[in-house]
Formats: sequence, structure tokens, C-alpha cells
Amino acid sequence: MKMTRTKSLLLCLILLFAFGAIFAQSAEEIFYEEEEEEILEQDFITINYAKKDARLAMVLSTLVPGSGQFYANRKAITTYIFPVLEVGFIAGMIYFQKEGDKRTKAYEKYANQEEIIYDNGQGFQISTVRYDRDRQHQVEDFLKNVNSADIYNDTYFRLDNFNGQHFYEDIGKYPHYVFGWADWYYTFAADENGNLVEPLWSPTPQADDPTWTWRGTYPYGSNISVINPILFDSHENSPMRKTYIDMRTRSKKDYSYSEMMRFGLAFNHIASGLDAIRVTAKRNRYSISDSGLRFNYYAMLHNENITPSFNLSWKF
Repeated sequence: MKMTRTKSLLLCLILLFAFGAIFAQSAEEIFYEEEEEEILEQDFITINYAKKDARLAMVLSTLVPGSGQFYANRKAITTYIFPVLEVGFIAGMIYFQKEGDKRTKAYEKYANQEEIIYDNGQGFQISTVRYDRDRQHQVEDFLKNVNSADIYNDTYFRLDNFNGQHFYEDIGKYPHYVFGWADWYYTFAADENGNLVEPLWSPTPQADDPTWTWRGTYPYGSNISVINPILFDSHENSPMRKTYIDMRTRSKKDYSYSEMMRFGLAFNHIASGLDAIRVTAKRNRYSISDSGLRFNYYAMLHNENITPSFNLSWKF
């Protein structure tokens, strides 16, 4: 609960800053309008004698949000909003990435990196990992031999033999890899003493029937004439698997939040670059010259004659 509140607070703060950036332009327009009215009332206008380069401002803010606005007009509201958003997005991206990594390590450990004492409720106890490939392969061999015409063969069962990304994804994603979970195995494929027996498959297969597929399994020792099988895709098969899936789901959510922060970071750079052009244009409204090489043409009075003239100037 505490972690959820922390995430919610962080997201709310980031959204608050984002809304601030959206409305900043409108607020700044009002600020400039009030400033212009005040200038007119005082009968003088403040003039900037050098224009700022909008292209330079855009490049600066695209690289470092807010720097172009600072170059053009450090008093602009967005000069400070975009850097704050930048810090917020970076912090959010790092935080959720670390949370995702932490939860990933947790579900990997839960699956097959820690020993537990499993009790089948009938006096049998065993020290084991929750998911074991050997258990999976033993039950696979039973299912592959049920019917020579069905789909269950070596191309159907392709669980990785090392603890990689695909392995941890497959044991939670695909129902036909449920056999390795301890609670499935010792409920459906072992007797009360933990000895391996052939599972009671549903439906009862017909010899060489190509339409036969595994629909479910009966718990060991059950009377199949009076109870329904546990369907192959039901979480009743393995509460351990359900817990594992929930852990992976929480991890994936954290990674998705980190990707959202990454997207927001990219958007912040683009938006800051575009806003720098706006801030520069607004600032240059009160400029009467720009920097760079200029030719100036004019007429001058020389020896009582009007003579066309020009000069070359470079303002820096």
C-alpha cells in the first residue's frame, strides 16, 4: 500500500508540472499584455539592441530543456518549467526502472531460486523449488504418449533449459508448462506419498483421434465419474502459478511506467525546443537590430550635393 501511494504521488506531481507547462504559454501571454499596457502608460518602451537567434535557442533547449529560453529571455515562465519537468521525468524513469528490476528478481527467486517445504496435505513433505524442469519433462512424456495423432510432441514443448527471459515468461504464460509447478505436480501427477503416477487426462482419449487435445486434469485419486476436471487454463491448477503471474504483472507495470517517463522526457525536449522559438520571437519584438554582417545604404550631403553611400558594419 505504501509503495502504491508513493507511485501515485509521483505521477500526480509529474502530471501537475505537465499541466503547468501547457498553461504556461497562456499565463505568459497575459503577463506580456499587462507589461505592454504598463509600458504604454509610462510613455516609454524598453528596446533590446540585439536580437536573439531563434535557431540557436531551439537547439539549446532541445539539448537541455530551458537553456534556450534562458538565452532568449531568462524571465520567461517556461525557462524554469521545462527543467523541473526534465528532473521529474528522469527521476520517475529511474525509480520505476529500479522497481521493475527489483520485482523481476523477486519473481525469478520465487519460481526456482529458493527452496521451500511443500506439504501435499496428506503427510508428505518435500524440500523443493516451486518450479522444476524435471517435473515438467516427466509429465510431458506422459502427454506425448497418450495419443500418437495429437499435437503433443517435441515441437510443442520447447521450454528453455536455462534461466533466461523466455523461460520465466513461458512458465507463466502458457498452460502446458504448468506441470513443473510443485502444487500441480503433487496434486495431479503424484500419489499421496509423492510417487509419480500418470495424470488423469480429460477428455478420455480415443486411439489415433487427431481431434483429441488436453482439456483438463482430474486430481489424483478422484472419482472422475462424479466430478468435473480442473480445466487446463484455470488457476485452480496451480495457485503458485497464479501468484507468479501476479508478480510478473506488477513488474511489467513498473517497466511500462518507466517507458512512459522516457516518452515524457523525449516530448519535454521537443516541446522545450519549440517553445524556445516562441520565447525568442516574443523577445525580439522589442529589438531594433540583429547581430551579424550588414550592408547599410543611405544618402549623404557632400559638397552641397546629395551622394548615395553605403557602409559595412558587423555587430557582435
